[in-house]
Amino acid sequence: MGLNVLSPAQVNQFIECGYTTVEEAFPRQQALVAQEFLWERLAERGVLKNDRSTWEPMVRMNENYNDPVFEPCTTERLIAATEDLLGQGRRLQQTKGWGWWPVNFASGADKPWDVPTTGWHWDGSHFRHFVDAPDQGLLMLCMFSDIGHHGGGTLVAEGSHKLVARFLKDHPGLELREAYNLCNLTNPWLAELTGKGDQPHAQNRVEYFMENTYQDDVTSLRVVETTGAPGDVILCHPFLYHAASQNHSGIPRFMCNRTTPLKDRMNFDRSDSDYSAVEVSIRNAILV
Repeated sequence: MGLNVLSPAQVNQFIECGYTTVEEAFPRQQALVAQEFLWERLAERGVLKNDRSTWEPMVRMNENYNDPVFEPCTTERLIAATEDLLGQGRRLQQTKGWGWWPVNFASGADKPWDVPTTGWHWDGSHFRHFVDAPDQGLLMLCMFSDIGHHGGGTLVAEGSHKLVARFLKDHPGLELREAYNLCNLTNPWLAELTGKGDQPHAQNRVEYFMENTYQDDVTSLRVVETTGAPGDVILCHPFLYHAASQNHSGIPRFMCNRTTPLKDRMNFDRSDSDYSAVEVSIRNAILV
């Protein structure tokens, strides 16, 4: 497949690590205009931009906004980047709404920054999970504020999409919570990351999970803190484990999650070998 936005290195990062970043997927200025719209919605809840005393550590706006302010954010660049990973013409037309806003003002700011034991998951509570399921396609983490080090950026578990692919191949048709509760126990690194069983690295989780790479016969695993700027989008594999992080920056983090479903189920045995990057990543995991 030809590439229109992503470089071969970015596609390879996606295949091996489970994510890649599209810088300026939509204009920074438009992202900041949309952020003002979100502040207006927060004000309706009594959370005021210029009054920090009204800020809560985390405010979850579970709305899907279809306001014109978001229309310029659906750019040709963003669409083309998703198709670089999903294949030309294989994605459903993106829904217009932008939603599910966990606005992180200062979650966990009262405690030392650490790698959490809870909250690790991959997305898809609205369908049963199969290794070839079309329902998710990609997870897009869309940024509407500057997100720096320890600024509440999503934590991702590099390489975890391979563990999930192998798990779903052997355990098809599970609902999400049952799926990841079982999957958590299939790998010792993942079990410790998600707080299952013994915790020998409880006192140095940042060092163990983020500063070192866990390597078994077929998989490299490491936790990475995502950062970025307004307008950046992180394209994540549908099977990638991720979790919220603490925000020690004092700057509210605005981002939303969007899915990019497929028209048809994924195909791991194409007669023309025209596999998408998502399909290649899964094939590489389940055919080892």
